[in-house]
Amino acid sequence: MQKLFITLYTIICLTACGQTNSNSPNTNSTDITTTLTKSQKMDTVHFWKIMDCGFEKGKFDNKLKEQAILEQLVKLTPTQIQEFEIIFQQMNKKSSTQENCAAQTIIEGGSSDDRFFYFRCWLISLGQNNFDATLENPDYLASLDIPFNKKYGMMYCQFEELIPMADRAYEIVTKKDPSTDTTFPRPHADKLGLFYDSGTEMTGIDWEYDDLPKILPLLSKKYPDN
Repeated sequence: MQKLFITLYTIICLTACGQTNSNSPNTNSTDITTTLTKSQKMDTVHFWKIMDCGFEKGKFDNKLKEQAILEQLVKLTPTQIQEFEIIFQQMNKKSSTQENCAAQTIIEGGSSDDRFFYFRCWLISLGQNNFDATLENPDYLASLDIPFNKKYGMMYCQFEELIPMADRAYEIVTKKDPSTDTTFPRPHADKLGLFYDSGTEMTGIDWEYDDLPKILPLLSKKYPDN
């Protein structure tokens, strides 16, 4: 009887979205409780529940994260998907700091407007705790076990897949044509003045390459060759 109880408990733990110890996450989205009722408004709490679940399921595997996030978005109403995009853009802007750009430069060995945008998407995809800790001090990223990406030959900290995610979900849910319909999340956010892609202005203090070891000593020590 005790053995049966342990077995059942283990199965429940592994299928729950909140499990954090597996690098091969379960993809059964029916166990995820992030879906809003149709009358609820998408807010930052539910936004981060979706992103947290994506990271718990996919960790640093972009394909798994992409799948997990999309599974959650297609459960939402069209309005909620639009609201998700707005919050994404707000987090995108919030993370556009000189210090975060410095962190990417150290980890990846460089940055650019587009790459920094993809890096900010990656930061968001790490979930709320990691995102908030990085905004407070980007040196926090030195505590994460970021895997080396053999395909790109570098520490790859980019999640470009997040950019069209809301539009993809909106198309699936509404069956509308993105080439002719202007209610899609990204154009909708743009019309509201909430569109912060690669050209977003950075906050914070400008830095030079020689300043990096002083600004982010832990990351500089962990990635000295980049």
